[in-house]
Amino acid sequence: RNTYEKVSLFGQPFNAFEFNNNIRIAIPSKFHPFHVDMKWSDNSFTFTFNKELTPNDIDEIILICESLGFYGYKYNIKTDHELPDYNHQIKKSNTQGNLTLVASQYLRNNQPKEILEKYEEDQDFWTEKRANIFSDVNLTKDECLIDSFRKSQNRCFVDASVFPRNNIREYISLYDTVIIAIPLADSPNSQSFYDIFKISKIELLELVRRGRIKFVAFQNLQRYDSNFLADVLSVDPECVLFSRRLAAATLLAIREKTGLFGFAFDSSTQYNLLKECYNSKVDALKILAESLSENIAFFEYGINQRGALGISQFCGASFAAQIYKSRGRDYGIELMTSAMSLEFSLGLGAHHFPFEHTGYSEVNACKILNGIYNGVQQSQNELREMEIQTLLSNIFTINNDMNVLELDDILSKYSRRMIPQILQEYAHLTPEELSFKIYSLNKDIKAIEKRKQNLSILDLSGFAPVVAGAVMEYKGLSGAGYIALLPWIFKLLKVTTNNSKI
Repeated sequence: RNTYEKVSLFGQPFNAFEFNNNIRIAIPSKFHPFHVDMKWSDNSFTFTFNKELTPNDIDEIILICESLGFYGYKYNIKTDHELPDYNHQIKKSNTQGNLTLVASQYLRNNQPKEILEKYEEDQDFWTEKRANIFSDVNLTKDECLIDSFRKSQNRCFVDASVFPRNNIREYISLYDTVIIAIPLADSPNSQSFYDIFKISKIELLELVRRGRIKFVAFQNLQRYDSNFLADVLSVDPECVLFSRRLAAATLLAIREKTGLFGFAFDSSTQYNLLKECYNSKVDALKILAESLSENIAFFEYGINQRGALGISQFCGASFAAQIYKSRGRDYGIELMTSAMSLEFSLGLGAHHFPFEHTGYSEVNACKILNGIYNGVQQSQNELREMEIQTLLSNIFTINNDMNVLELDDILSKYSRRMIPQILQEYAHLTPEELSFKIYSLNKDIKAIEKRKQNLSILDLSGFAPVVAGAVMEYKGLSGAGYIALLPWIFKLLKVTTNNSKI
């Protein structure tokens, strides 16, 4: 198969649900609802619509089916004016199809209008741009993001889909824009967004209106609280990025970083790439081949079915897991799950906050993955890293119960509260200069305290281990500081052979 055929899933062995889901995504809304039946016995498609179709309409339907790889079939078109609307059953957790992105046409009767309109836009974007996303070297991640996600240069990404996260006041004290993965509503121990981030509905909607908080919904839409999504979209229709645009931006960001992962290859190129790697005498290339061979055959299928959720299976985490597997260690699950939010942050152009809690931490896995995507630093500056730690441990945070809108009003003038600017301004200072800067900053904060008793100088040391992504950006790993993927593999293997635990 050539690249277009692979991206369009020609010859893919779908099950019945996948077949119907993909057909309904491809065929425009004006033809819905319809029923379709395909028979292998006589190679026929039978469509039943609830209205009469013109000859041009029929030609359009056939062309769409052929664009999906269904050539040489006999197409029968029927009409049933009593054809009922779709009766789609919501998939339960941990069942087949629960992770698949459902066609918007199935959701017409169980999702609010505010959600459905934006979800359909996301679906249409994927249908139109899919081939370019997998193969066009000139397409950029910014072209895949909606406008509101490109405006702020100082933003962070926090994945709250499963794990609890910090108080929202801490994040908005540091960044212009906080992008949050919405908590799943169908897990047994799920919490509401308001409980997780210690914020009221009124406060949240006002921060959304100000553009301070945005969201990503990267899983099957039916796994989220539709009332929550409808509320935030009613305030700002551009505040939520759905799975397909996020997948596109993330793939392109990974491709830009590595020059390899995120591409769709035709069958011949795919075969030759794996063959050359396997036949080389370089162990690193053999490990790369093992990583690619496990997933490359269904890369396009996985992203098409699951969107952004499917990416972590096919890129840097798979390669890192194979490195450790070659040494007798199985860290596949830890690396895959940690990779999701890290890779999304690349696509969003945002600093990443790995989850860290007693008993479980993503920090070490994210450090490994940061090495995959950002290259290995050729010279370590321990003093500089220590300065950053010192700085972070002395920056202020706020009381948990302070009115979040009042906090936002107070801090809106203080641009130095944002981690990227703090790191840029202070990272190269000597210890003496840094100490004086912190002294000056604390004086400013105390001046604010006199007016607002709720604000206090507290410890942000808890942030220190989770700003690995931010720190990496300012430790010389930009531009010429990046090392091309394949030559860098040898450095990675050398660095990671010290028996360190993940």
